[in-house]
Amino acid sequence: MKDLSFKEALALLDICPMAMLLVGQDNNIRGCNQAFTALTGESASTLDIDTQQDLLAPLLGEGTIINWVTPDGDERWLAVETVAVGDADAIARFYLDVTEKLRLKKERDALAAELSEQSLKDERLTGLLSQNGILVSLEPLVARCRRYSSPLSVIVMSVDTGQEIDTVLRRLSFLLKDQTRWADLVGCNNARDFILVLQETTRDSALQLVEKLSARLASMNAGTADPILASYGIAQCKKSDDAASLLERAESALAEALTSESRTSIAK
Repeated sequence: MKDLSFKEALALLDICPMAMLLVGQDNNIRGCNQAFTALTGESASTLDIDTQQDLLAPLLGEGTIINWVTPDGDERWLAVETVAVGDADAIARFYLDVTEKLRLKKERDALAAELSEQSLKDERLTGLLSQNGILVSLEPLVARCRRYSSPLSVIVMSVDTGQEIDTVLRRLSFLLKDQTRWADLVGCNNARDFILVLQETTRDSALQLVEKLSARLASMNAGTADPILASYGIAQCKKSDDAASLLERAESALAEALTSESRTSIAK
């Protein structure tokens, strides 16, 4: 394949679909192609950095992604590639409009976050019920408790440790599943606190479970330089409770436990 002639190279750059601007070392505009003209609505002969500061300054800024407002007021995001042109003692700047790509990415991330919030399971870490899963599952249990006056208690458990937290949470998720009954619910909220929903369980029985969990943790911590410390908030369902208020009372009890020496608090 023969080398392109200078005329052919210029023609190829001019019809390139990627906007291109040639800028001298003195920051003066030396030329642009048709795509750049379409992007800015200005030809090379009328481009002047001194007189069109608002238009051109953002396009000449540093960074690989720039935010730019078009002459008609549209906001665009442009990916920028720069290439030194040695013989011409200039810099070629290539612009690719990625506005739509970034918009779609933003929408995708927002949708993923929404789906994560609506998910009933926390598959990313423990495989336990998510906070939403706990609320969905807890509502009929609270309704049953109010109707039949059967006991229902919730424990919220917070963990503090110098160990790698994801590993600790996985270990504790297995421990909690092992120490609870099949009818109980075990979940993890957005703050990465564990939530235990205990059917047919009074707050006194819930406290006994906390004491058992504390003993198991003490065994796990034996000889460990960075022990796992846990705090517990306990709430028993009242006639006036719904799922959200029951969880809120347990979380308030946990907040009190975090400041107490016993590290356990029971909601009134």
